[in-house]
Amino acid sequence: MLWREYFQWLALQLGSQLYRFQGGAEHEPLTHYFDDRFTQWCEGNTSHPLVNACMKELNSTGYMSNRGRQIVASCLVNELGIDWRFGAAYFQQQLIDYDVASNWGNWQYIAGVGADPRGGRHFNIEKQTRQYDPDGHYTNKWQSKNNDYS
Repeated sequence: MLWREYFQWLALQLGSQLYRFQGGAEHEPLTHYFDDRFTQWCEGNTSHPLVNACMKELNSTGYMSNRGRQIVASCLVNELGIDWRFGAAYFQQQLIDYDVASNWGNWQYIAGVGADPRGGRHFNIEKQTRQYDPDGHYTNKWQSKNNDYS
């Protein structure tokens, strides 16, 4: 709850800067928009099984754990090189527990254009998989789900 409150106050301070490509950073991130990559990410069809499982859970249930959100955001920005705002907008559309300030603030944080002096977060997906799904139970559960999210 404290993070949500933090992001609420940050959003009030940032105003429309919360949605800017470069956020509050001095330089724009080195990302663009690639339709095919974005579609693969949205559908859970990347080369990263953990990311795919998280996205399939999101599409099926409207929910994803906070760790999952950070991992898939890092993948979109760092591995796929896609403008973070497309991920933020997709989460806005899909999440049941969506919160404007938390969503956009966290995406800025991952992309390195938010309130973080370290300049963004790049999660090692293989390390995250070993740490959070070492036996593959989560990944296997969602791999078996088809792409019919209705």
